[in-house]
Amino acid sequence: MVPRFRDLYGSRALHLMATIASFAFIGLVLVQVFDGLSPWNFVLWLVAASIAHDLVAFPLYTLTDRLARRATRTHRLPLPPVPAINYLRVPAIVSGLLFAVWFPLILGLSENAYMAASGRGTEGFLPRWLAITAALFAISALLYALRLSRARSAEGES
Repeated sequence: MVPRFRDLYGSRALHLMATIASFAFIGLVLVQVFDGLSPWNFVLWLVAASIAHDLVAFPLYTLTDRLARRATRTHRLPLPPVPAINYLRVPAIVSGLLFAVWFPLILGLSENAYMAASGRGTEGFLPRWLAITAALFAISALLYALRLSRARSAEGES
């Protein structure tokens, strides 16, 4: 009896093709990253980013999450039918990621480099980031209110 491909490989052929395509793409990216640069700069950056995440960012957002959970915990009965924590987490994470990517421009730390590259100043980045953050929290609050009212009306019907 001839073994099937799935028995030999452990998954479908499409999975193998996707894995090969992923490795090819990673190879292309690495060639582009290391073109003319020392690979040690990349390794140093990767190690520094890992250490910064594990020693600074992870404890910071874990503490923030615990504080947010404690702040949204209610001590009155009955408990709200919809927990509020995820309606705080999602806009905070999106806003935090936007800040992490754009903080030199938001804080005006790269004014000269940005001016030289684009001919524009960085003065608009902070108000835009604050507006996006406010909009994210406002949309999240609206969705929470809708979900809470829907849950309470369903609770009242039963």
